[in-house]
Amino acid sequence: MIPVFKIITHAIQLITIVACIHYLLKRQTFQSYRYFSTGWMIVLLFDLTMVTIGLFHPVTNLRLYNITLPVQQVFIMWFFILLLQERKLIIAPVLFTVFAVTNLTIWQGEIILNTYSLALGGILILVLAFIKLFQLYQQDTTKSLFQEAAFWICAGFIVYWGLATPFFAMYNFLWQTFPRFFTYYFFTINFGFTIFLNISVIKALQCSINTAK
Repeated sequence: MIPVFKIITHAIQLITIVACIHYLLKRQTFQSYRYFSTGWMIVLLFDLTMVTIGLFHPVTNLRLYNITLPVQQVFIMWFFILLLQERKLIIAPVLFTVFAVTNLTIWQGEIILNTYSLALGGILILVLAFIKLFQLYQQDTTKSLFQEAAFWICAGFIVYWGLATPFFAMYNFLWQTFPRFFTYYFFTINFGFTIFLNISVIKALQCSINTAK
């Protein structure tokens, strides 16, 4: 079952990269989704690169992930701030960055996964996504929410971080105490969340292209 989830997840990631490239070619004017498409391609390419390296040199590189995962979370926060058009919310990623750096250098350190940072980042992403979703519901428009690119983006990140945040918060504990359950959780449930998130991204980009026509 686990190999099947791996193959499906990475196949969806490759399809999402193609969708991002297609979006960048279709939408020439600069706007928030072009920024997101570029950043999300980098996120996925990094992930696939680490997976490929792991096939030949399996190693748990927590030092690298303790930097890249919080950076990814800051990128997502900033994207939602662009969608919300509320620059005052920039305080969220700024304070999170300070917290993540402090956690990396003083509290949890480099050796174990910085679960405090990932949990806080996940919560902030959830808050921003729910604010945007509420903003969509308040819009006086006849357009269906399912045609809104922002709806799919919000849905994807709410489902992913809503269910993955508790896992990342307990990551070190589960890894050390319940290794079999940890493996099952990570390679099935967490991979399933990743698949849903990337399908939501593809749908959002498609909606954005259709809106521009």
